[in-house]
Amino acid sequence: MSDPKNPFVHSLTLSSIQLVKVCVLSVILLPIRLLIALICLTLATILAVVGLKGLEKGDIDKRPFTGWRLAVRNVICYILRFMFFCSGFSVKIVGKQASPEDAPILAVAPHSSFFDALAVCVMGAPSVVAKAETSSIPFWGSLIKYTQPVLVHRLDTNSRLNTIKQITERSEGRGWQQVQIFPEGTCTNRSCLITFRLGAFYPGVAVQPVLLKWDNMTDCVTWTWEGIEAWRIIVYTLSQFYTNLTIEYLPPYNPTKEEVQDPKLFAANIRAVMADSLGVTTTDCNYLDYLRIDKSRTLVKRVQKLQKKMEMPLIEATSEEKQLTVNMDLLGERLGVAQDLAELSVVEELCGKVDLRNLRLVTLLATEEDALETFLAQTFILYNPELGPDKVSSESLEGVLSTVMLLNQKEAKEAVVNMSKGEDDLVVDKKDLADFLLNKKPNYVKVLRCWEMGLTEAGMTAAGMGDLLAMSASLTKEMNRRMEKVAESGSNLLSAGKEVVSDVSATITASRDKVTDVLSSAVTSLHKRTGSGNIRSKSETLDNKKLD
Repeated sequence: MSDPKNPFVHSLTLSSIQLVKVCVLSVILLPIRLLIALICLTLATILAVVGLKGLEKGDIDKRPFTGWRLAVRNVICYILRFMFFCSGFSVKIVGKQASPEDAPILAVAPHSSFFDALAVCVMGAPSVVAKAETSSIPFWGSLIKYTQPVLVHRLDTNSRLNTIKQITERSEGRGWQQVQIFPEGTCTNRSCLITFRLGAFYPGVAVQPVLLKWDNMTDCVTWTWEGIEAWRIIVYTLSQFYTNLTIEYLPPYNPTKEEVQDPKLFAANIRAVMADSLGVTTTDCNYLDYLRIDKSRTLVKRVQKLQKKMEMPLIEATSEEKQLTVNMDLLGERLGVAQDLAELSVVEELCGKVDLRNLRLVTLLATEEDALETFLAQTFILYNPELGPDKVSSESLEGVLSTVMLLNQKEAKEAVVNMSKGEDDLVVDKKDLADFLLNKKPNYVKVLRCWEMGLTEAGMTAAGMGDLLAMSASLTKEMNRRMEKVAESGSNLLSAGKEVVSDVSATITASRDKVTDVLSSAVTSLHKRTGSGNIRSKSETLDNKKLD
């Protein structure tokens, strides 16, 4: 399993042609599409409110809708599909949706946009698994309620068990529509499939994997933790001629006995099937893991910048022969740089006020090929050597995990308790630390790997190339920003052009006057030196001809 790029980040850079298209269509198509969407949402919401009228709060979960309420739900689906059609969305169906008897649960991935709601309409409004807060969203809240959803109350400690129970009851009961779940639990940029949550897999019944593919030249629909704002996504998407979505139904997946007993295995195997069909990788990292990885890479770059300012390598400046306890007021002298050097701030961030052991540790990590092996060896050498080569104090290890793994204080303490024999145990064994990192928290190892070879010649060269690429990307972004500004202010372009022409004309006139003055002065000087009025007369004639 390779480690893909951060799936929680999405950036959108529009070319000048795309910007012009968005500007034009946002004036022509966008208002019409928004008006149609508002009318359709209003009509669908009214129907949903009417359909829910007379039902008590708990009635929605007791039995499936039948009769006229079921007919209203079908009408709402058609209205919403019409709304998406008028908004430029084109849907292609591959495969066939299984019946509730053949596959009670639909696992839909990748989840990358709020426009994925279109797939819910196409699938006939199955019971969605969603946060309880979504039921209070204007317009969409009533529509979500009308799907008879399985709501997750995140502040309720029993919510997880209640959700699993409700999904199980619906998957085993008769008459219920299918339960539809986005097992990733959050939006990504579709570069990989993240860890599936287990709610859909606890019942141990057949699950039909459903793939969503947004096949467009310009990806305007993706909405991630770090990316463009929701309103921009709406404007950009509705300002396209069309937006393609392919919904692919894979064959229902019937779990084996082992998978029924192990929902985690069940989820992993279905994810593998879906990733293979999509042609993407998988990752077990969550959003916080990627934040740590990105921050670790930033720290590596800051240490590399410090190394470039130093005359001696950091590995020598922090060698074991030298005292690793130092007054920060003398840090510059110790490292051979000016005390007010801005790059020294990374040392204080890593080491605090007097202790350079953390700097020594990350320097060793950045000069070796295997960061994990180096971390396991050097942690027990640098900290608490009096405890022996295979033990470290809980307090020291908490500090190391906070600095190198970038855990917060609570996470670091919980990790140490997890790998030791309890809160009262004051030491941690090397084998327990290795087991914890390799088997329980392998994502922490990825944070360590960011340091590998960072201070070697190859690492420093790669960092330099990265800086050049970043500079190039920054220049490209600035050019696109200026083009966007020009496109947005197109109405002022003509007047601006007139001003430029006027300025150029004034400049030419001024230049001509200066040439005339210089030529006149030169002729006058020549006349004084030669005393020739004839020359002066000819020069004046020549001046007049040139001016004409």
